[in-house]
Amino acid sequence: MEFKRSVISAAVLGATVFSGSALAGTSVNLSVTSDYLFRGLPQSGGAAVQGGIDYAADSGFYLGAWASTIGFGGDGGGAGSEVDLYMGFGGEAGAVGYDFGAIYYLYTEEDEVDMPDPSYNTIEVYGSLAIGMFSVGAYFAPDTYFGVDDTAYGVSLGFSAPISDMASFDASIQQNGGEGNEAFTPDGDAYIDYSFGISAESESGLSVGLAFVGTDIDDDDPKLIVSGGYAFDI
Repeated sequence: MEFKRSVISAAVLGATVFSGSALAGTSVNLSVTSDYLFRGLPQSGGAAVQGGIDYAADSGFYLGAWASTIGFGGDGGGAGSEVDLYMGFGGEAGAVGYDFGAIYYLYTEEDEVDMPDPSYNTIEVYGSLAIGMFSVGAYFAPDTYFGVDDTAYGVSLGFSAPISDMASFDASIQQNGGEGNEAFTPDGDAYIDYSFGISAESESGLSVGLAFVGTDIDDDDPKLIVSGGYAFDI
C-alpha cells in the first residue's frame, strides 16, 4: 500500500492528507493553487507553488517531504517557504483503512524577518480511519503551535464520492481547538473549517481541483480555490 500526499488536497488544505494506491515506490508531485489555505486560514496571500516527494514500502510504512511558497516568515517583506517532513504507517484491516503518523512543519526563512519565539516550526501527530466513502481523523500538536506556546488539536470528518472514472466530489469539516488554535481567531475561541468541491485526476497524473473553503470565524467568507498539478512515479 502506497500513501502519498494528494496534490489537490494539499493545495487546498495544506494538512496531512494522503491517498493510497496499490503499488509501493517513490513518487513526485507538483502543483499550483490560486491560494494556499491551511485549516481554512490563508498562508500565501495569493497564488502558491507546491511540490513534494514520497516513498512508500509494501509494509505500509511511508515517508515524504512537501513544500509550498507562503506569505510570511521570509525576506522581502514576507515571501517565505514551508517544508513539511512526515512519516507514518497506513493500510487496511478488512473494510477499514487506517493511517497514523507524525509531521514536522519547518519554516526555513523565519529568522530572516521576525525571529519568532517560540518558533513557527511545529510537530504534530495524526491519525485517520476510513470506511467506504467516509473518514474520520484527528491531529494533536503536543508542544508549540506555529509560534504559539501552547498545544492544539483537531477532529475531522471527511466524505469522498466518485462522480466519474476520474472525478470525485470531496467534502470535509474539522473542529480546531486548544489554545494554540484559539490564538488565531479574533475572539480567542475554537473554530471550524470546511471545504467542498470537485477534483479529477487522469491516468497520466494530471489533476485539477475546484473547491470552496471557509471557516466559522466572524467575517470570514468562503473562498473559491482553483488548483492543478501533476504527479509521477520515479
